[in-house]
Amino acid sequence: MKTEAIKKSVLLLAGLFCSAPVWAGEISASMVPDLVKSTFEKHFPEASVTEWDWDEDTHSYEVDARHGRLEIEAHISEKGELIRSKEDVTVDAIAQNVLKEVHEKWPRAEVLGANKITTPKGVVWDVGIKVRNRHHNIKIEEK
Repeated sequence: MKTEAIKKSVLLLAGLFCSAPVWAGEISASMVPDLVKSTFEKHFPEASVTEWDWDEDTHSYEVDARHGRLEIEAHISEKGELIRSKEDVTVDAIAQNVLKEVHEKWPRAEVLGANKITTPKGVVWDVGIKVRNRHHNIKIEEK
């Protein structure tokens, strides 16, 4: 009897494992609504999509993309609204007011790059700096 219960448990777990991609995970571009694709293209016209996913937790499409060597991740609702994006940014592309604030607070810091995080509430820059051979990340809200 124990052996039968173990077999049923193994089959149940295997079934759940095999069906997981139905609920979440990578999907083909053909499964993504045109509205979602056009929203991404509007915000990131130079980017090349590397992967689409469905995020069950946020009920949104997650797109991973690249612009040259820089990575972009965005979450877009089924209605075509940009929920959140995070994009790698080189030092020369960081907003000037953000760089000014970094240099005012950390005058000896070397700015290494940043992630630009965009939400409906605004933009936050996660700036990587190096001070005395130690790396730090600081968050600065765009004003």
